[in-house]
Amino acid sequence: MNAGGAGAPLDGRGTRMHDESASASTPAPAHRPSIVGGLLPFIGVILFLIMTVVQFAGGAGEGWGPALVLNAVVYMIGIAGIGAGIAHLFFGRRISRTIGFATNPYELEVGFADLAIGVAAVLAGGFSPDYWFAVILVSAIFRVGCGIGHIRSMVRDRNFAVNNTAILFIDFVVPIFVVIAFALWAR
Repeated sequence: MNAGGAGAPLDGRGTRMHDESASASTPAPAHRPSIVGGLLPFIGVILFLIMTVVQFAGGAGEGWGPALVLNAVVYMIGIAGIGAGIAHLFFGRRISRTIGFATNPYELEVGFADLAIGVAAVLAGGFSPDYWFAVILVSAIFRVGCGIGHIRSMVRDRNFAVNNTAILFIDFVVPIFVVIAFALWAR
């Protein structure tokens, strides 16, 4: 057990917290969070919103529903997944610190999973809505699983680092939105 010393996880302000149990990850040294690091996970949502505004400003027409769903798949799952994959694969230590850990042995695996899901989602435009649904389902299961892990880290390790908390929007709201959008508007 750690009584809040050098190995304890950080809260969102970089303060060391009490650790009740051993963690598979090594807690991070204090560092200053960056605005870019905090916004990076939201790039897919930001691009989706921009493309949706452009789509509707140009007159969405009758096919607005499927186009909206495809934009969600391509940007909120695809571009976001590729970006997250690159970040985890090539900048793993920095990403781990923004999540509240110095190192995480799972950065490589998470990076390849994000990259694979992202590439599959970007390719969705060339396939039927049935393919979109498969990508949505895989992404939703992965994201919700990641969200559960982040909540577990908050509860167990008192880890309130920016990308351990803000990412919950991406892990829960995005999958719920995309599943509902698919059900309502994909066809």
